[in-house]
Amino acid sequence: MGPPLKRTNSAIRGSGHSLQGTRPSRDSIMRRTKGSSFHAKQDAVFDLILLGNVDEAAVIENIKELYYADVIYSYIGNVVIAMNPFKSLPIYDDGTIAKYQGRSAFDPKLKPHIYALADNAFNDMRYRGRDQVVIISGESGAGKTESSKKIMQYIAAVSGSSEKVNGVKNKLLNTNPVLEAFGNAKTNRNDNSSRFGKYMDIQFSFHGEPAGGVITTYLLEKARVVRQGEGERNFHIFYQLLASGKGKELGLKGGPDSYKFLNQGKAAKVRGMDDGRWFKEVVQGLQFIGFTDNEQRSLFEAVGAVILLGEADFVSSGNGSKTTNMPPALCKLLGVAEADLDKALTHNTVIVNNQQVVSDLSVEQANNARDTLAKALYDRVFKWVYKRINEAIAAPAADIKAVIGVLDIYGFEIFKHNSFEQFCINY
Repeated sequence: MGPPLKRTNSAIRGSGHSLQGTRPSRDSIMRRTKGSSFHAKQDAVFDLILLGNVDEAAVIENIKELYYADVIYSYIGNVVIAMNPFKSLPIYDDGTIAKYQGRSAFDPKLKPHIYALADNAFNDMRYRGRDQVVIISGESGAGKTESSKKIMQYIAAVSGSSEKVNGVKNKLLNTNPVLEAFGNAKTNRNDNSSRFGKYMDIQFSFHGEPAGGVITTYLLEKARVVRQGEGERNFHIFYQLLASGKGKELGLKGGPDSYKFLNQGKAAKVRGMDDGRWFKEVVQGLQFIGFTDNEQRSLFEAVGAVILLGEADFVSSGNGSKTTNMPPALCKLLGVAEADLDKALTHNTVIVNNQQVVSDLSVEQANNARDTLAKALYDRVFKWVYKRINEAIAAPAADIKAVIGVLDIYGFEIFKHNSFEQFCINY
């Protein structure tokens, strides 16, 4: 690494803390604490553009100094750096929202905050009519999903408040617990890790009020449905379903440790996470968005069927295999006869010269067929959920003036066994 860069002038347009160039103002620094390991004679700055020497050590020490003072946000120009505090901080209440509202130029008299970025995007969209996008990136556990929720929370708080607008905002906010239940899981680095990428367009009317939204998802980690590493869980919705008692209504009599697709990581319980309470929030969210009772029942039946598919075992039979331990509730949930399901899992059908050719599958091949069916079923459930959400929250094109897009892509992480989707994210 070469010598540290000495900043005498910056061509980067900074936040309000660096409007005066690279010389920090009184409001743009935090005095060093006694015994601090920070660079001698250099106070922590809220905008890294203001650092005198820009090298890796200076950047890390600056962020650490702020972090230990519970200042989890800082800037690099108009880019916000967010550090996960791993605890609750009193910086997201109504008073804080009011403090940042209308101060859209990253006001130098205010400490860095994600609300400043949200306010900047919202006002540029509202008064200039320009589409905005916020890109949230980082490693697993960095707090990307929470950051996206804070942006939505801020926009919901500062935009219009008519009955119609409040209905739209509540629908948008209620998508969070639903999508997290179906798309998030516990990993060794993050108890609520997004295992899919999400891009949401928040649509605004010509009055600058929320009119609706559209969600696009990417790279759902389907491999997690059938395989989890030590200390990890499958998607939250499986454990929530069993914790709620709803599972027993569907024929699932045991707890998470009873099912092969749920017990591989030996981490069914997560400290601080109440799966039963979260399931109630999911149901409330589904109801508020507009899912009918029949749609909800079909949805949970499909989730239960995925769990039970993992219980189907196979033994050798003649030149192929046959199923053993087929759960009776599985066929009922799928709406198929046991003989038909057995045939589908233990035989392969291909079309050759316009004729069906059926071949036997070995035990290993049957296991792979079962896993493939489980992954495909869950993938279709997930896609149906977010498409159904879009039908409920999207505004007519004629009502849309501009959008604010929020991209929350799941984090960089390296597992012992990496899925294709994780490789796509990492590289």
